[in-house]
Amino acid sequence: MLLQATLRAGLVASLTLAAAALLGWSSGSARSGIAGTFNAKYAEQHPLPLPDAVGHALVLARARGVNRSTGPTLYMDKGEVTNFEFADLTQGNGPQQGYISMSQGADTLISKWSGKVSTKLSAEKRPITSMEGTWTKVMGTGRYRDATGKGTYKGHFTSQTEYTVEWSGEISGERLTQR
Repeated sequence: MLLQATLRAGLVASLTLAAAALLGWSSGSARSGIAGTFNAKYAEQHPLPLPDAVGHALVLARARGVNRSTGPTLYMDKGEVTNFEFADLTQGNGPQQGYISMSQGADTLISKWSGKVSTKLSAEKRPITSMEGTWTKVMGTGRYRDATGKGTYKGHFTSQTEYTVEWSGEISGERLTQR
């Protein structure tokens, strides 16, 4: 009798999880993998050169773009991206941090991120600038109001005013649509 009840409870739990997976639902404790890529272009960029070292500058900037989901869910696919960033760079190298907003209508997720910028010279003596770091969800609206999440990012500049970022992570407490 106890064995039958245990098997029945296990079957009900398995069917419930299978239905949730088919519907793309994630409970507050379950984590969903998310990933994406976006190209961003600076809408504003304010470098402030410092006299303490050659090539030292503080940079405050805002960039915009559109996200493309590349993960197992359609998280913020075609969502608007606004990135607010601050960097302390010497010769194109140094720490950077900021906030990124991804939104689709009333659904918004804002994350705080931090990382480093690295610049190397190519064989042709052209700068190749990349960045990498981590992000953590700060707040959300709509279906992401109670979400929590974190992850990593890597990117590189494609011109002086544009860059591409690939990011991934986990999020919980929201409703996602499976691919």
